[in-house]
Amino acid sequence: MTVLSKETLINLIKEKDIISNYKDIDTQITANGFDFRLAALIEVKKAGQLRIDKKSAKKPELGIAYVLEGFENHIKNIDTEQTIILKEGTLIYLDNKKTYLAITCEKVNTPENTNFEIEPRSSLFRYCQCDIVTGFGEAGYNGILTVLFKPSLPGAAIDIGVRFMQVSFNKLDANSHYENQKENNYQGGNIL
Repeated sequence: MTVLSKETLINLIKEKDIISNYKDIDTQITANGFDFRLAALIEVKKAGQLRIDKKSAKKPELGIAYVLEGFENHIKNIDTEQTIILKEGTLIYLDNKKTYLAITCEKVNTPENTNFEIEPRSSLFRYCQCDIVTGFGEAGYNGILTVLFKPSLPGAAIDIGVRFMQVSFNKLDANSHYENQKENNYQGGNIL
């Protein structure tokens, strides 16, 4: 695999819409990736269950959802205890005893020959001692991104709309067909 360069990524954003809903390409582009912003932070009150038989799986119980104004549609298909709409830059105080789901403003539209990796921005753990847990993104995936978000110390806080994670894209040696996989439940940005 080859990590796509800044120039290649800019061309794919402008010509192929590989990333949409971004605010400022010049601020968000990095040497080898793109910074994604926080559209929603949702408390997880009780863990769910992952089962071999998907029909037996249980979704987690969700608490309060903090959502950036204008991005309410990102969480329209999930049940939360309460939804609080916030203006960009509003500080959210985090409970280090809780786990959250973090949803991005940006959407990806990856070509069939490109997958992606997700990492926290170093400022996320340097400033507020928070981390994200995630995997990689499938070639051909299209939608918003959801990651597990975990503060580690009391007093952590984060602005809604802040750049909190970076996505880098990798070129594959052949096309992949995400839509032909046996399971592709998250296509389109389904959170759960």
